[in-house]
Amino acid sequence: MALRPLPRIERLDLATVELPDGHPAAALGRTVPVYGYLIDHPDGPLVVDTGVGAHEVIERLYRPTRTGLSEALGAVGVDLGDVVAVVNSHLHFDHCGQNPVLHGGRAAFYVQQTELDTVAADPTYTVADWALAPPEQLRSLHGDAVVADGVTVLATPGHTAGHQSVLIEAGDERVVIGAQVVWHTGEFAAEEASEANVDPVVALRAAAVESIRRLKALRPSVVHFSHCPPHRA
Repeated sequence: MALRPLPRIERLDLATVELPDGHPAAALGRTVPVYGYLIDHPDGPLVVDTGVGAHEVIERLYRPTRTGLSEALGAVGVDLGDVVAVVNSHLHFDHCGQNPVLHGGRAAFYVQQTELDTVAADPTYTVADWALAPPEQLRSLHGDAVVADGVTVLATPGHTAGHQSVLIEAGDERVVIGAQVVWHTGEFAAEEASEANVDPVVALRAAAVESIRRLKALRPSVVHFSHCPPHRA
């Protein structure tokens, strides 16, 4: 069921990180923003990605400058305690780092089971204490899922096998939060899966291109991303 009208969608400036030597995107710029998003839904605020938490190794490698999720939400008039759901586009450290401020509360955490499987299989993939919500709050997904009226999680593998995006619909209007389906806006326009965003060794390049095309086929008025400016129709 589509909403009427489109809910307010706000970008949350959650962090900047400094890419270390050897990072595949470092040649495109060392200082990188980290964005989350608020969907101010009638049923309660939904958050897409939560930024970077505090961790000794990440401090040393990425030198993050953080804004607290509570502070970022407060700046757009939303109380942290009112959040009813978090959609993690994937479980890398810069997308789930402030999940724990909502652990133990009422917020549901939506994540693809493929991401959870990767966390379980690879202890270096992320910070598990950030990524893994308490069982009673965790909602594991197997592909697309409607999570609220007019809000659909879309499986968009590419950057990771379990990457997901969010479609928000109201009447004929569509907005997409594409998260890290691309590293920079030009990749989206060119339908390119660059080595900055997709590890060629992991064999997800074709899936990444198909995910870009899937989102473009929806003809959204705007697509928001995790680390770059939006793409507008």
